[in-house]
Amino acid sequence: MKPILSCLFVLLCCPFVACSCNDSVSHEPECVVDHISCGEKCNTTTPCQVGSFCGPTGVCETHCSQNTACDNGGTCNPVTGRCTAASDSGLSGTGGTGGGGGGSGGSCPDTTVTASKINPVVILVIDQSSSMNQDFSGNTSRWNALREFLLQAPDGLIADLQSQVQFGLAMYSARAAENSGPADGECPLVTTVAPMRDNFDAIATVYNGAEPIDETPTGDSIDRIIADLDLNSRPDQDTEPVVLILATDGEPDTCEQANPQQGQAEAIAAVERAYDLGVRTFIISVGEDVSAQHQQDVANAGLGRGPGDPDAEFWTAGNDQSLRAALTEIVGAQLGCEIALNGRVQGDGCSGTVLLDGTPLVCGDPNGWSLIDPGHIRLAGTACDTLKTAANATLSVTFPCDVPVLF
Repeated sequence: MKPILSCLFVLLCCPFVACSCNDSVSHEPECVVDHISCGEKCNTTTPCQVGSFCGPTGVCETHCSQNTACDNGGTCNPVTGRCTAASDSGLSGTGGTGGGGGGSGGSCPDTTVTASKINPVVILVIDQSSSMNQDFSGNTSRWNALREFLLQAPDGLIADLQSQVQFGLAMYSARAAENSGPADGECPLVTTVAPMRDNFDAIATVYNGAEPIDETPTGDSIDRIIADLDLNSRPDQDTEPVVLILATDGEPDTCEQANPQQGQAEAIAAVERAYDLGVRTFIISVGEDVSAQHQQDVANAGLGRGPGDPDAEFWTAGNDQSLRAALTEIVGAQLGCEIALNGRVQGDGCSGTVLLDGTPLVCGDPNGWSLIDPGHIRLAGTACDTLKTAANATLSVTFPCDVPVLF
């Protein structure tokens, strides 16, 4: 009797007995007949029903269910129908690269990895040059328009998002030079507030007491800001990535030559060095005095893009409304639903099981999840909304043993 017919026979006569679901070799997993997707074709875009998984031959399979226990002493994952070893349950992330097919039933322990929501570190890098005193959007200056939105309470950018984002502040400038010589005195002049959550009061205290100074040594200042962050002492850059938002209103100069403004190459080089250390940079022109070419060059360097790569986005804010929209868009993008894994997945990105508050998510679904690189997954649609709004959302990510996970 062919295996599929055997399954149908057993389903009618002995509904709690396991049987083979395809004409397979002896090491193939068994399929429990109380899952109606047993034997159906599947792939990354057509997943199996809950309780079964897409096997290596492209059909739905299962190792276990509520009616058939795991042979290796582990527990049954009711979402995938796979056995998870007792030591790999929960979010411990202690599994290796998965196990072999131990047990007479062909059970194969899954590997559960720790999933951590990304908590971005956003440093607001504010140009403190004298040109920030110029009129902007009516009866206010560039300096005041930027500061008022960032410090507006309770619905300004920092106040609204400070519980989700580790905000920091870095204002930079230098004293004017005589003629075309170096900046006068200490250069760069950088005033910082260390990043952390719920940082509005600390930032407001420093920012409210500051006013524009003179020059724009952007490259020197970014190097100083990165050095002060001491990235070597930050072990969690996968889950706490650092982002610089550079808000400037003019072409950069340098500490060595404060006038004229010929610091473009130095600024781009500093942004490239920051990127090499894992720090991305986004640029906003406050006003329309920064050339499009320089903005594009900084934007590309900030995302590590070189010749042949698509150009990165930059923002030119000609008025208060566009300035607010640009800042909101950049910071909002850092609050997406990317999840850092404590391992690197080697293989099919849709073979895992993702549970959000115990509910399975479908890979590739507009409201499900996807593996965006070996170390990160991304939630989409309603799943993303739940993760961002639920105070104590729980996430479990498990991969089958035939998909290695490197720790």
